[in-house]
Amino acid sequence: MNKLFIILLILFSCNKKVISTYQVDENSWSANDSIIFDFNISDTVSTYNLSFFIRNTLDFEYRNIFLLINTNYNNATIKKDTVEYAITNKSGQWLGRGFGDMKDNYLIFEENLIFNNTGQYELSVKHGMRSEPLIGINTFGFKLNKNEN
Repeated sequence: MNKLFIILLILFSCNKKVISTYQVDENSWSANDSIIFDFNISDTVSTYNLSFFIRNTLDFEYRNIFLLINTNYNNATIKKDTVEYAITNKSGQWLGRGFGDMKDNYLIFEENLIFNNTGQYELSVKHGMRSEPLIGINTFGFKLNKNEN
Protein backbone atom coordinates (compact mmCIF):
# COMPACT_ATOMS: atom_id res chain seq x y z
CA MET A 1 0.00 0.00 0.00
CA ASN A 2 2.83 2.43 0.82
CA LYS A 3 4.51 1.82 -2.56
CA LEU A 4 1.29 2.68 -4.40
CA PHE A 5 0.90 5.88 -2.36
CA ILE A 6 4.49 6.93 -3.15
CA ILE A 7 4.06 6.23 -6.88
CA LEU A 8 0.83 8.25 -6.99
CA LEU A 9 2.44 11.07 -5.04
CA ILE A 10 5.34 11.21 -7.49
CA LEU A 11 3.05 11.14 -10.52
CA PHE A 12 0.82 13.93 -9.24
CA SER A 13 3.65 16.11 -7.94
CA CYS A 14 5.37 16.01 -11.33
CA ASN A 15 2.22 17.11 -13.14
CA LYS A 16 2.85 20.43 -14.87
CA LYS A 17 -0.68 20.80 -16.22
CA VAL A 18 -3.97 21.74 -14.68
CA ILE A 19 -6.95 20.67 -16.76
CA SER A 20 -10.50 21.30 -15.64
CA THR A 21 -13.80 21.05 -17.51
CA TYR A 22 -17.31 22.20 -16.79
CA GLN A 23 -20.39 20.52 -18.25
CA VAL A 24 -23.01 23.10 -19.32
CA ASP A 25 -26.51 21.98 -18.32
CA GLU A 26 -28.75 21.22 -21.30
CA ASN A 27 -26.28 22.98 -23.66
CA SER A 28 -27.64 26.29 -22.36
CA TRP A 29 -25.25 28.85 -20.79
CA SER A 30 -26.88 31.81 -19.04
CA ALA A 31 -25.08 35.16 -19.23
CA ASN A 32 -25.34 35.37 -15.43
CA ASP A 33 -23.56 32.04 -14.89
CA SER A 34 -19.83 32.29 -14.29
CA ILE A 35 -17.70 29.23 -14.86
CA ILE A 36 -15.01 29.23 -12.17
CA PHE A 37 -11.61 27.55 -12.40
CA ASP A 38 -9.27 27.49 -9.38
CA PHE A 39 -5.56 26.76 -9.68
CA ASN A 40 -2.44 27.08 -7.55
CA ILE A 41 0.79 28.78 -8.60
CA SER A 42 3.93 27.75 -6.72
CA ASP A 43 6.54 28.99 -9.21
CA THR A 44 6.82 32.69 -10.09
CA VAL A 45 9.89 32.25 -12.32
CA SER A 46 8.49 29.86 -14.93
CA THR A 47 6.09 30.89 -17.69
CA TYR A 48 2.65 29.41 -18.24
CA ASN A 49 0.27 28.94 -21.15
CA LEU A 50 -3.46 29.24 -20.52
CA SER A 51 -6.03 27.94 -22.98
CA PHE A 52 -9.71 27.11 -23.22
CA PHE A 53 -11.61 24.17 -24.61
CA ILE A 54 -15.13 24.61 -25.98
CA ARG A 55 -17.32 21.75 -27.14
CA ASN A 56 -20.32 23.02 -29.03
CA THR A 57 -23.27 21.41 -30.74
CA LEU A 58 -24.51 22.31 -34.19
CA ASP A 59 -27.22 24.35 -32.42
CA PHE A 60 -24.63 27.08 -31.78
CA GLU A 61 -25.89 29.92 -34.00
CA TYR A 62 -22.86 32.21 -34.20
CA ARG A 63 -19.54 32.40 -36.05
CA ASN A 64 -17.74 33.51 -32.91
CA ILE A 65 -17.94 33.64 -29.15
CA PHE A 66 -17.04 36.48 -26.79
CA LEU A 67 -15.74 35.58 -23.33
CA LEU A 68 -15.55 37.92 -20.34
CA ILE A 69 -12.69 36.76 -18.13
CA ASN A 70 -11.68 37.89 -14.65
CA THR A 71 -8.47 36.70 -13.05
CA ASN A 72 -8.66 36.87 -9.26
CA TYR A 73 -5.99 36.57 -6.57
CA ASN A 74 -6.63 36.97 -2.83
CA ASN A 75 -10.33 37.66 -3.52
CA ALA A 76 -9.48 40.66 -5.70
CA THR A 77 -9.70 41.00 -9.48
CA ILE A 78 -6.21 41.55 -10.83
CA LYS A 79 -7.04 41.41 -14.54
CA LYS A 80 -10.13 41.69 -16.75
CA ASP A 81 -10.22 40.53 -20.35
CA THR A 82 -12.74 40.35 -23.16
CA VAL A 83 -11.69 37.94 -25.88
CA GLU A 84 -13.28 36.80 -29.11
CA TYR A 85 -12.76 33.40 -30.71
CA ALA A 86 -13.92 32.24 -34.13
CA ILE A 87 -16.06 29.09 -34.12
CA THR A 88 -16.75 28.98 -37.88
CA ASN A 89 -15.10 30.51 -40.91
CA LYS A 90 -16.77 33.15 -43.11
CA SER A 91 -18.54 30.42 -45.08
CA GLY A 92 -20.06 28.92 -41.93
CA GLN A 93 -17.83 25.84 -41.83
CA TRP A 94 -16.96 24.70 -38.32
CA LEU A 95 -13.36 25.33 -37.31
CA GLY A 96 -13.37 22.81 -34.50
CA ARG A 97 -12.67 19.12 -34.77
CA GLY A 98 -15.17 16.38 -34.18
CA PHE A 99 -17.72 14.07 -35.69
CA GLY A 100 -21.48 14.26 -35.71
CA ASP A 101 -23.14 17.16 -33.98
CA MET A 102 -20.25 18.00 -31.57
CA LYS A 103 -17.25 20.18 -32.42
CA ASP A 104 -14.20 20.69 -30.19
CA ASN A 105 -12.34 24.01 -30.24
CA TYR A 106 -8.97 24.57 -28.55
CA LEU A 107 -8.35 28.27 -27.94
CA ILE A 108 -5.19 29.97 -26.67
CA PHE A 109 -5.86 32.60 -24.01
CA GLU A 110 -2.39 33.60 -22.72
CA GLU A 111 1.10 32.43 -23.68
CA ASN A 112 4.30 32.76 -21.68
CA LEU A 113 2.49 34.36 -18.76
CA ILE A 114 4.43 34.98 -15.55
CA PHE A 115 2.51 35.08 -12.27
CA ASN A 116 3.85 37.62 -9.79
CA ASN A 117 2.66 35.82 -6.65
CA THR A 118 2.43 32.27 -5.42
CA GLY A 119 -0.87 30.98 -4.14
CA GLN A 120 -4.43 30.27 -5.18
CA TYR A 121 -5.83 31.96 -8.29
CA GLU A 122 -9.33 31.94 -9.72
CA LEU A 123 -10.38 32.38 -13.33
CA SER A 124 -14.01 33.42 -13.77
CA VAL A 125 -15.52 33.16 -17.26
CA LYS A 126 -18.87 34.40 -18.59
CA HIS A 127 -20.04 34.53 -22.17
CA GLY A 128 -20.55 37.96 -23.71
CA MET A 129 -23.08 37.04 -26.39
CA ARG A 130 -26.45 38.67 -27.03
CA SER A 131 -28.44 35.46 -26.69
CA GLU A 132 -29.91 34.69 -23.30
CA PRO A 133 -29.31 31.88 -22.69
CA LEU A 134 -26.55 30.97 -25.15
CA ILE A 135 -27.57 27.69 -26.79
CA GLY A 136 -25.15 25.10 -28.13
CA ILE A 137 -22.26 25.13 -25.65
CA ASN A 138 -21.89 21.64 -24.17
CA THR A 139 -18.56 21.73 -22.34
CA PHE A 140 -16.17 24.50 -21.35
CA GLY A 141 -12.66 23.73 -20.16
CA PHE A 142 -9.51 25.40 -18.95
CA LYS A 143 -5.91 24.24 -19.23
CA LEU A 144 -2.89 25.70 -17.45
CA ASN A 145 0.43 24.39 -18.71
CA LYS A 146 3.77 25.20 -17.08
CA ASN A 147 6.47 25.72 -19.70
CA GLU A 148 9.87 24.07 -19.46
CA ASN A 149 12.55 26.73 -18.97
